[in-house]
Amino acid sequence: MKIKLIIFFVIISFGYSKAKGGLSLTNLKWVSEGNPKNEVWFQDWSGYVRLFVTTFSDTLEVDPGPYITETKNKPYLTPKSYDLFQRKQLIGNIEWDNEFLWDGAKNTFTWKVDRSNPKIKLPVSYIGHATYKDGQLILEIKKDSQTIYSMKLNPVSYY
Repeated sequence: MKIKLIIFFVIISFGYSKAKGGLSLTNLKWVSEGNPKNEVWFQDWSGYVRLFVTTFSDTLEVDPGPYITETKNKPYLTPKSYDLFQRKQLIGNIEWDNEFLWDGAKNTFTWKVDRSNPKIKLPVSYIGHATYKDGQLILEIKKDSQTIYSMKLNPVSYY
């Protein structure tokens, strides 16, 4: 019985889609190779798909000022230095031009960004191309003719 449960959970974790029984973009978090580091999530909300793109561009070390006051016998009140991660996040709905093909074909979509951090003038519309090849997702996002993102992504299970 335990073996059947393990096999069942392994099959579910591969993320089979409802449509064709293949892989699913929405069951994985995608992480880019190289710098800057990008995380990409596709979320299926039964009727529309949301795309989250987070870019971690830099890390700053924040030190307490040179004139901090220390309280005697209370070292936990003394501020410590910490790392502040600089990140940029864009979130919006995508509309695929055709059904997503997993055989290395170039899939195109329109990405309508309605949330961002840091704030930009919204909504913004981008054109994207996604290709799944050899276990990697190649994602390219453009605005007009300027490339905003060009990344090679590897899947990471996040649950």
